[in-house]
Amino acid sequence: MRNKSLRNTWLVIKREYLERVRQRSFIVLTLLLPAIMIGAVAIPAKLSSMKSSKMQRLVVVTSTPQFGEIVRQQLLASSKPDDEKSAADKDKDKEKDKDVEDEDRPGRNYAIEVDANASDAERTVLRNRVNSGDIDGYLWLSDDAVAERKVSYYGREASGFMEKSWLSEQLDRAILLRELAQRGVSGTQADELLKPVKLETVRVEGGKETKANDRGMFFAVFAMVMLLYTAVIFYGVSVMRAVLEEKNSRVMEVLLSSATSTELMAGKLIGVGAVGLTQIGIWIVMAGVYALPALAASASTGEIHIAPLTLAAFALFFLLGYLLFSSIYAAIGAVITSEQEGQQLQFIIVLPLIISVFMMGPVMRAPDAPVAVWSSMVPFFSPVLMYLRIAVQPPPAWQIALSLALLVGTIAGILVLCARIYRIGILMYGKRPTLPEIVKWLKYAKG
Repeated sequence: MRNKSLRNTWLVIKREYLERVRQRSFIVLTLLLPAIMIGAVAIPAKLSSMKSSKMQRLVVVTSTPQFGEIVRQQLLASSKPDDEKSAADKDKDKEKDKDVEDEDRPGRNYAIEVDANASDAERTVLRNRVNSGDIDGYLWLSDDAVAERKVSYYGREASGFMEKSWLSEQLDRAILLRELAQRGVSGTQADELLKPVKLETVRVEGGKETKANDRGMFFAVFAMVMLLYTAVIFYGVSVMRAVLEEKNSRVMEVLLSSATSTELMAGKLIGVGAVGLTQIGIWIVMAGVYALPALAASASTGEIHIAPLTLAAFALFFLLGYLLFSSIYAAIGAVITSEQEGQQLQFIIVLPLIISVFMMGPVMRAPDAPVAVWSSMVPFFSPVLMYLRIAVQPPPAWQIALSLALLVGTIAGILVLCARIYRIGILMYGKRPTLPEIVKWLKYAKG
């Protein structure tokens, strides 16, 4: 009897798997989604790094020509492309934190004019020049404005957020250079004093020290968490739709003649899950081939290090998270009569995952804080939050074991309840049952 049950379950798994992997939508999505993701990341990054060929004409208004020249030189030196810099400027850049500088540098070329007449009449003249298109904008850096640290930019277009941040940083540096010069500090000495500090992160793990790239580690972990989040939702919905389609087409009645409802539910969960793992495996291979040079460089320098425990935790929590949520989706598919009804109920299932994603920031900042520890124990949060804690800073073994035990126990309980709903719901047609009716199903359905 047991062998027959396993055989029936295997036949359902095989049917669900082959039916989906042979669909054109599976092939198109598997090949097209990585290209879309790469384009969504690469194209904006390329556009943001492109230098504008148009020269931006800017007037710097100061109370003294000496300070205006300091500002002018600072802005030109920072906005000039690398291929136009002198050897001395490039040497200075090498001493700075290049990651921050490259991100904040605007994609524009500037022609800067110094105006030492900071009067109201001159402001009117400059406003007219902006309106006529003679200049693109002007910076008002009078002594009063600098003293109050309230500098204004007037232009035909609002400066972007990144460029505004860069401009503010350069003005801060120019004001500091002027203050240091007034106190007898030379330009070389000022550069030494204003040289930024580059913080290097070293991970201590297993008695070994390895250099770590926090930014690379963050994006690697974040990508894996989002993959877990989207996969659980996407393939859970696939289970719900599969149950609903077979229920509405009355195919379920034929299937129940040769297999039990428990065998059908188990086969659907495992079959659709296998499709998800196949698709994710293909994506991982494609991503690995695409990013192989960068990964090899990062591995050689130790900048991005993903421990084997992190990879094992991802596979484990992905499977457990899938079983937890997809079993609920299967029960909903057995209860509802249309996909519109399912969409209305999906929010209740997705809400724990949404909360988990919003809690990623606090958990990453303080993975051993009480709120992070106890929230990662909650079964509906643990597939994301406990995995995240393991990836950022592995918690004590007892916490991982307790989280897994609670998660597995919850999955077992939900599978029993959902199997009872599934057993009766798949044969119910006409209207969606009420909550009291579902409670009766749970009470009277037999295993």
